[in-house]
Amino acid sequence: MRILLTGGAGFIGSHVLRTYLEAGHEVVVVDDLSGGRREMVPFHVPFYRVDICDREAIGDLIKKAKPDVINHHAGLVSVRQSQRQKQRYMQVNAMGTANVLWAAQSAGVRKIIYASSGGAIYGNDQKLPIQETASLAPVSPYGESKVLSEGLFMKEDERSKFVILRYGNVYGPGQDPGRDNGVISIFAQDLLMGVKPRIYGDGSHMRDYVYVQDVAEANLKALEPGLTGVFNIGSGEGHRVKDVYDLIRDLVGTSKTPKHQDPNPYEVQDVVLDVSRAEAVLGWKARVGFEEGVTQTVMGMAARMGVASVAVSGESSEEV
Repeated sequence: MRILLTGGAGFIGSHVLRTYLEAGHEVVVVDDLSGGRREMVPFHVPFYRVDICDREAIGDLIKKAKPDVINHHAGLVSVRQSQRQKQRYMQVNAMGTANVLWAAQSAGVRKIIYASSGGAIYGNDQKLPIQETASLAPVSPYGESKVLSEGLFMKEDERSKFVILRYGNVYGPGQDPGRDNGVISIFAQDLLMGVKPRIYGDGSHMRDYVYVQDVAEANLKALEPGLTGVFNIGSGEGHRVKDVYDLIRDLVGTSKTPKHQDPNPYEVQDVVLDVSRAEAVLGWKARVGFEEGVTQTVMGMAARMGVASVAVSGESSEEV
């Protein structure tokens, strides 16, 4: 199958890319490298540096590539950054998605897989675990941009097939803590550097963390011909941020305590996703356990930073 993957040089997109290639698919990658890295895309894979906000450029590229499927991962991903750059988030996430949809229609592409957010679009006061049929009540501009993007797909006619994957909090090795999202990577980097991480509020808020390779496998399942619809992609389990911090602190081998700051009103309090539909229809279920995934993430961060004296390395450790 020939797949055009937007955002394929990013954290999640690059894992999706490798999974598609390993399954034998032909992939064309589109990324403007505003958040992704060129080295994440193997040089034998066709790569185009194109901004999805450039309607003409993305249209010409999709016509040229002639994909069977478009997998759309390009976009901005930080709740906190979206507070400061609301207009930019609407432009890239909503208008950029509109451009991709228009280009797909013009080129006759009949299936699109879209990466949405189960962690930001449902809002607060939801019954846990949250089903796909729950009301959408985002509290951040990031969440709003994802809801607007999803609405574009809902307006499509029956000639186009779409799969919307609503991700929980995706984490794993290679996630960039400098993008102001991904608390596991942020905690790991700060503690390895000897810096006290920040926790907004008392840390009792709950998140549904899902390992990035499991997310990539969900994108593989979503290629099934004829498949359409909306699916939560998470672990189905909730972990409080303060417990996540304690786990990472123990893995690093430090006794440092975090700095608590005022709660961020733009962040959802509790999210646990109901993933029963993904299990029943996609045949997908998260396989990597939370502690295993966090351990792999911290080990990856330590290796990236050249830190050897941490508990996860299996050697004796000192406080960092």
